[in-house]
Amino acid sequence: MFHPKTKTPLPLLAICVCLIAVGPGPHEAYGTPLASSNNRLDGLEPDARVRLNAAVREMRRRGIRPRVNSTFRSRAEQQAIYNCAHNRRCRARRGIYGARRPGTSMHEAGLAVDIGGVAGGRRHRRLTPKGRQVVRIMHRHGFAWRYGLKDPAHFEVSPRRAGYRTEQAAIKAGQRRWLASHRARRRAARTRNA
Repeated sequence: MFHPKTKTPLPLLAICVCLIAVGPGPHEAYGTPLASSNNRLDGLEPDARVRLNAAVREMRRRGIRPRVNSTFRSRAEQQAIYNCAHNRRCRARRGIYGARRPGTSMHEAGLAVDIGGVAGGRRHRRLTPKGRQVVRIMHRHGFAWRYGLKDPAHFEVSPRRAGYRTEQAAIKAGQRRWLASHRARRRAARTRNA
């Protein structure tokens, strides 16, 4: 199913979170944040959410206005991003560096976040001054810059640090947590409408 105006697959419209709205920069990772949604933050693993909030507070104190473009993703949303990453036009339009196959991304575990504006220059091959600070701050708060300049927007908390034995265990827990939260929201909506 596609959005009637943008012709974008609907799962893509729900994947982005913007903690702090700022003007869009050219070719930011995963494009301009499309929607602000606490549901995406709720999908983060609790420890990762606490760490992210602390990192964002520190960035604000230092005058950095971070743009969080993506946090938790359902498996369907990861599939849509993965498909887009393998289509040249879609990848260029959305500013996607790459995406892991569904079932292997730490976004599905709620342990990863993408922050725009970290890299600049030709093909985003160097850190911006803001990006250097963001990488240091995120590292201080337990987020690894796992892919470096290959995917400069991506930061993640190690599944072991979050208490999981394997990446797969973390992903399964993240998807279960999201499904339970989604069902609870639907029940609450039905109750309000009744």
